[in-house]
Amino acid sequence: MIYLPFVLLAYFFNGVAVLVDKFLLTSKVTNPLIVIFYISFFSMFILLLIPFTSSITVSVFILASLSTIVWTLGATFLYKALQIGLVTRVIPVIGTIIPITLLISAVYTKSITNPEILAVIVLIFGLIFLTIFEWRGKITPKEIFYEVLSAVLFAISYLILREAYLRQDFFTVLVWSRVILAPIGILIVLIPASRRIVFSKSDNSFSLFSKPGIIFLAGQSAGGISELLITFSVSLATPALVNSLQGSQYLFLFVASLFLGKKFPEIFKEQHTHLKTTLKVIGILCIAFGLYILAFYK
Repeated sequence: MIYLPFVLLAYFFNGVAVLVDKFLLTSKVTNPLIVIFYISFFSMFILLLIPFTSSITVSVFILASLSTIVWTLGATFLYKALQIGLVTRVIPVIGTIIPITLLISAVYTKSITNPEILAVIVLIFGLIFLTIFEWRGKITPKEIFYEVLSAVLFAISYLILREAYLRQDFFTVLVWSRVILAPIGILIVLIPASRRIVFSKSDNSFSLFSKPGIIFLAGQSAGGISELLITFSVSLATPALVNSLQGSQYLFLFVASLFLGKKFPEIFKEQHTHLKTTLKVIGILCIAFGLYILAFYK
């Protein structure tokens, strides 16, 4: 199972990105368009690697571009959900729906073995047990709609990307999948209304040169590394397996909260009850068992 170390490392970096979200609480990023612009802007640097890629076919370019567009739409609705819901609820809810969606697809297409199905189910339960107490607070139908739509779009993007990787090498698909982001970023700048949103000079506007901006860049860097490792893992294994391991991210977050809770109690301090501790232990055991199945059964 060569993909396992890459997936686990990916979710470690994703955990770092989530910690950044907890610091920012999305209060400084008031419009998803801002995030989409900066994702497009920084992704364009990868285009410098085009001369080192192999010749890409039209079908693979279409698949890679479509995957990126769908993923970007998923990110847009993720941030819309974060605007009206709690970070601690939105992220795990979307993270749970994605592997469930991918598992249904994998079973339908028969691209997953019976032991792998069992492992994915166990890992999903592990994720739920680890995060269930974070699903607190009032939730609205609008938030649920954004979360489900975001998760489904993310799942579809990974399925499309997997199809592209089956047809051409990882490096070529990765680089050419970012080409479509160039016109998106340019379009945002050219449209006056969107340009005003991104480059607003108001006191409450978001700036990369502010403290929140630096924290945002750190989070985006960690998220970028995570996404790179996840896409590489998708090139090695079915997306259902890759995304089912998202529970490992919350293991990292749980350990981090134990240390950060002392320094930043207002952000990371948790109330530990017997029930909450028991469910987290069950979640950890589920993830350990799921990893065991993936590592030793085919």
